[in-house]
Amino acid sequence: MKIHILRNTATIRYAAEELKKYLKAMSDIDSEISFEDGEIKLGLLSDLGLSEDGVDDVMIDDVIDVAVKDLAGYIAGSNERSVLMGVYNYFKSAGCLWVRPGKDGEYIPKSDLANHTFIYRKKGDYGFRGECIEGAVSYEHLRDTIEWLPKVNMNFFMLEQLVPYNYMSRWYSHEYNTRRGEEHFDYKMACEIVERLESEIKLRGLQLHSLGHGYFYEPYGIHYETSKTVYTISDEAREAMALLNGERGLSHNSPFHTQLCMSNKKVRRDHILWLADYLEKKPYIDFLHVWLGDGANNQCECEECYKKTVSDWYVILLNELDEELARRNIDSKIVFILYNDTMWAPVSERLNNKDRFIATITIQARNHGLTLSPERYDKPLPKFVRNNFDYRKGTSQMLVHKDDWKSVFDGRSFLFEYRMYTDHYSDPGYMQISRTMHEDCIALRDLEFDGIITDKTQRSYFPTALPMAIFGENLFDRSLDYDKYVDLYFKSAFGADWNLAKEYLDAVTKYIDPDIVRVVVDVTYEDTGMGSAVKSGGVSGRVDHIPSLMKIFSVADEFKGVIEKNLEAADPCHRKSWRLIQYHTEYVKLFADILISLANENKEEAGEKRDKMLDFLSVMEEEYSLEFDLHLFARRLNGMLK
Repeated sequence: MKIHILRNTATIRYAAEELKKYLKAMSDIDSEISFEDGEIKLGLLSDLGLSEDGVDDVMIDDVIDVAVKDLAGYIAGSNERSVLMGVYNYFKSAGCLWVRPGKDGEYIPKSDLANHTFIYRKKGDYGFRGECIEGAVSYEHLRDTIEWLPKVNMNFFMLEQLVPYNYMSRWYSHEYNTRRGEEHFDYKMACEIVERLESEIKLRGLQLHSLGHGYFYEPYGIHYETSKTVYTISDEAREAMALLNGERGLSHNSPFHTQLCMSNKKVRRDHILWLADYLEKKPYIDFLHVWLGDGANNQCECEECYKKTVSDWYVILLNELDEELARRNIDSKIVFILYNDTMWAPVSERLNNKDRFIATITIQARNHGLTLSPERYDKPLPKFVRNNFDYRKGTSQMLVHKDDWKSVFDGRSFLFEYRMYTDHYSDPGYMQISRTMHEDCIALRDLEFDGIITDKTQRSYFPTALPMAIFGENLFDRSLDYDKYVDLYFKSAFGADWNLAKEYLDAVTKYIDPDIVRVVVDVTYEDTGMGSAVKSGGVSGRVDHIPSLMKIFSVADEFKGVIEKNLEAADPCHRKSWRLIQYHTEYVKLFADILISLANENKEEAGEKRDKMLDFLSVMEEEYSLEFDLHLFARRLNGMLK
């Protein structure tokens, strides 16, 4: 049979190759790709004369339109990425599921597609469904995740920083791995990896999000690498830095945390020209994240900067950047962030060209065991005070700040979320976090967000990738039936005895109990509205939780017989899933043992058990580095032992 592609672009050709590959794998059907008539046509909605209703922005809005009966028909989309997602949805309708990144994460059953019909049209319920680089990651880890994203209906990836050297160098240094030494890795190698990753993102038509923190001093030749790097500061660069305590220089010895002197016109101009030049070199960047430096209490204290709030200076910078991009006919969107000082809306400045901008907003104090709530804080919020930042925002306070910004910007916005940063380590069964991820996706509309960017390690698929599969599929379709999808996921991932694997992970979540293990950051407020973060919870001292933790040992040991029976499953996806669960039974016993020592407040004993666990995980990482981020887990575990 012939696959007829209606436009000769890299992404449409890739979609055709994926269609060809899985037709062969699923039904042993040989096909060829043609620019002439064929049985299945691939193209944009406009190529096929189909309705484009609901498409306000083709870079953001994904509409999938598929009509294939007995290997004849079309797969179309509002953009090229949507065509690719349409291909994957066609195969999912016939029983395929991509349960995690990597080739052995593909469940591709045999099926007679010659007698299969799929008629489907759907617009993604949220326009932003994607991830931001985090953790300790290699090119291969990132590549495999990027390849997986459209298979679960996600539509973007963010490479934070000009070159995310720090995230990559964490992997190549193998800091917490007891079995591996440090590998050579330098900034030039990271630059080369970025170019390859950008190509992987664009090949699939995904939105490419770029920058964020850490690039402020590129105009002065300073490349941010890590907080341990020693930086040479020129006089010109120093003059651009925020004045703090009477001196200009690096904050916390890092360009990542050093703000600009925003009132200095030359500094703003240097910054804007560099950003515009950057986009001219990389016109394929769709969303340029223009953020300020990270951290708090590091804003410039010079006389001129004091004349306006940080958000007012921020809006001035954004408007000037928009004008320069318009002058150069660059149409990339600018993403600005409500974070720390910029949570407070500007007093006097307004965005001039709202069509240019997208907003992203963070939550800094949140109980990740709870679903997002649309309730607003009902007391006065503190007024902005420069470099007197002792205020943390929960969801209810963040929403009030978001409302205050509406007079400045009422366009599209998405949430910047940290649920899968390290909180998933509180739930080693992944069953609570999967459900709350689902509930977040439903609640998001009531919070008036158009999606989520999740700041997370790309190595978060142990014991399963269920939370992230739910994230992608549910953001695309709010009507997703959680329980039915979970059953489908486990059947696809494990095959025989899938229900027992699900029961095992349910039990792990129940007896570890993430609501006890996690440390919750609450916010307490005075009558003035000023507040501070207060940590509570955690397993330390919870001797009452020890009986529950003790049950983990019998749960894990009793499940080993089921695992042994399935380790040689015929399907490679099923074999990999059972192998991961085999490691997982040892993982949860080691983790529960540490938690018991912490519950008894014996940190010395917990430290000894930690060392044993990290050695076990170092062995596991040799085989399953894509699934589990040893670096981030070790940091989280060390934090629990302090």
